[in-house]
Amino acid sequence: MLNINHILVALDSEHPEQPAFDRALELANSLKASITILGSCYEAYCEDDSSLEPETKHKIKTAMINNRQQWLDSYTKEAESKGIEISTEVHWQKSLDRAVLMSMNTNDFDLVIKGAKQHYGLVDRLFNHSDWNLLRHCPAPVLMVKSAKPWANNRILASIDATSYSEGHRLINENILDFSEHLTDHLSTDLHIVNSYPMVSLAFAMVPEVTAPDDIQKYITEQHQSECERYAHKYNINEDHIHITEGDPDDVIEMTAKEIEADLVVIGSVAREGFAGVLLGNTAERIINRVSCDILVIKPQDGVDPDID
Repeated sequence: MLNINHILVALDSEHPEQPAFDRALELANSLKASITILGSCYEAYCEDDSSLEPETKHKIKTAMINNRQQWLDSYTKEAESKGIEISTEVHWQKSLDRAVLMSMNTNDFDLVIKGAKQHYGLVDRLFNHSDWNLLRHCPAPVLMVKSAKPWANNRILASIDATSYSEGHRLINENILDFSEHLTDHLSTDLHIVNSYPMVSLAFAMVPEVTAPDDIQKYITEQHQSECERYAHKYNINEDHIHITEGDPDDVIEMTAKEIEADLVVIGSVAREGFAGVLLGNTAERIINRVSCDILVIKPQDGVDPDID
C-alpha cells in the first residue's frame, strides 16, 4: 500500500491563482498529511560571471529570496487554521521543476502537486517546460491540478494496461491501483478502471497480405475483460466501474473520463530520454491537455523497461 504523509506543493509566482495549494489543503486535511510549499527565484545578473559588484549581487539575491519567502508565508495561515502542519522552502533556481528536484534530493515526499499549464505540442516539449520535466524526472508521483474547484463527483479513474506481459507495466498497474485505492479509502470516492484494447481489424487492414485469425478480436476482448476483472476483484472495484473500450488509449481515457465525470485520472508514465522522448512522449504527457480534470501521474523508478510506451 502506498501512503501519502508528506506533500510538496510547487507554487508558481507568475500565476495569480494557486490551484495546487487549494488541492493540497483538501488532500492534507483528508489524509492527515503535512505540506511543504515551495517557490523559486533567479536572476542571471546575480551569478558569479555577472559584471555587478559582489555586494550588489548579494543584496539583490537576498532581497529576491526574502520577497519570495514572504509570498510563501502568506499561504501558511490558511493551512494552520485548518490544523495542517505546513513548512516553506525557497530555492535559487532557474525553473520551478529544478527547485522541486533539488528539494527531492534531501527530503522524502510522497506526492508532488503543481498547477497544470496548457501545452501546445512539440515546441513546448523542446523547450522543456517545468510540467514535462516533472513528469519525466520527479521520483515521486505528480498531481497536475487543472482547477481549484473541489472534487465534486467523487470519482477517480485509474488507467491500466491490463494485458501487458511486461514486468514494468505490471508494476505500474499495481502502483496506479494502490495509490488510487489509498485515495478512495480516505476521500470516500468511487474507483473506476479504464483499459483500451487494439483495433485488430485496422491493424490487419494495413497488411492485407496477412489474414486475420478467426475470432482474434473476440479472443483479445475476452482477454482484456478477464484481466480487468482480476484487478477489479483484487481492489474491490464494482463490475459496473470497469470500462473496456476498443481504440487508442488517449481517446479511450479522454472519452471515459468525460463520460463518468471523473474528478481525477490516475495514469502511469515512463520517461523517455533524448530526442526520441521529445517526439514520442507517452500517454500521460499527451493526455494532460485532453481531459478537464486533475491528473495524477505515477512514474515508478524500479523494474520499468524504458522502451514501454
